[in-house]
Amino acid sequence: MTLTITEIELYDLCERGNRKAQMRVYDKYAAGMYHVALRIVNDTAQAEDIMQESMITAFAKMKQWNREATFGSWLKRIVVNNSLTYLKKEKRMPKVDYDDVAYEMENQAEEQIDMEAAGMTAKKVLEVMKLLKDNYKQILTLSLIEGMDNEEISEIMGISNAMCRTTISRAKDSLRKKMQLV
Repeated sequence: MTLTITEIELYDLCERGNRKAQMRVYDKYAAGMYHVALRIVNDTAQAEDIMQESMITAFAKMKQWNREATFGSWLKRIVVNNSLTYLKKEKRMPKVDYDDVAYEMENQAEEQIDMEAAGMTAKKVLEVMKLLKDNYKQILTLSLIEGMDNEEISEIMGISNAMCRTTISRAKDSLRKKMQLV
């Protein structure tokens, strides 16, 4: 990642608490981060609150940003973590013991959803995803929409890597079945 001189100066000003600089960064990222939160919590008011709290957290902890990753990706991680924390507090993200759902996964190849072959649009996929169980919807959002890998998802959701793979596989299977019905 290479920052321009202007970006470096802007982020330095934000780090020092300059409100005008923070407002410029806020304006740049607010809409995108709101949509990230909305896709996870599925509540417009709560998504707005999470986005605002995440921006405040980011500005307060700006010194912790190592600038190796983009500011947007660092902020997105804060938004995702805050969204999942909200769901855990609301008990809308049930914890499942791995032993309850364990089955042979290592020998199975990951199947990809071929939306074009199925003649589905991204909008239809998103609509069908709303019909999934909350934990399936959340893990597919992180995997397919946010583009996170299994390690990131398992760390964020507090589950093992094997459980993450299992849940993603089951969520994709459930999505596939529901897509056939639509």
